[in-house]
Amino acid sequence: MTRLKTIYSSNIPVNCHILKGRLETEGINCFIYDENMVWVHPFRAVAIGGVKIKVPEDQQKKAANTIALQQTQQLSDENGVYSLSEVFQDELIRQNEILRIKSAIRKNPKLLNTPEQLKTEILSEYELAVLIESEIEFNRLSNKRLNFDWKDFWYELLDFDRSVFSYLRIRPVEYYLDKELVEKYNDTSDTDSHDSCPECHSTNVVFGYAIDIKWDILYLVLSLLTAPLWPIRKKMHCFDCGLDFKQNDHQD
Repeated sequence: MTRLKTIYSSNIPVNCHILKGRLETEGINCFIYDENMVWVHPFRAVAIGGVKIKVPEDQQKKAANTIALQQTQQLSDENGVYSLSEVFQDELIRQNEILRIKSAIRKNPKLLNTPEQLKTEILSEYELAVLIESEIEFNRLSNKRLNFDWKDFWYELLDFDRSVFSYLRIRPVEYYLDKELVEKYNDTSDTDSHDSCPECHSTNVVFGYAIDIKWDILYLVLSLLTAPLWPIRKKMHCFDCGLDFKQNDHQD
């Protein structure tokens, strides 16, 4: 029985797929683990060790040497030279462009009928055509409704080998994952991307409800005497140093 060994891990699934393609060109059998968990729960990526690339034990040394070569040397193509980190960065830019176009289409579905208005300098015509087809399918699934009549009810009731979930699960899991990715992209785009923590200068900040320490005792007393109070003030919160600050505190 062949044992598999982990030779690479990343919190970004795309990185693993790019590297997997490179290893497979060298004749190395690769398998990606824990990808679905990271897509569904991105914040658990660190806890589970990220997305992993595993190879057969007898190919471990060859795979490690290939990865080391990728990280220390430069690759060349007809357009010039680039490093592995540049490949990852280019793919990140490409994925953001895909999310941008998807977001534009979902805000204005009429763009599906006028694809020439979708301007992009990153995606090819073929990639844009595939993206439009996927958005047409997304719209079809969005408009899909549950269809379950009395005939189906008696059929499900009398046939124990059938599953009612085949009727209730009207959309695939990929539909909801794609919807969540575009919504998160919109949330990021709608906020000020230049916001940063005035204490540690981190950009890992979110605007939302906040309760400073000086209000904790008063909040607790009022909650005990009356109904629990909602935190009515909003501030920026830094997830790196824990600082709560007003949105304009760090701006001149």
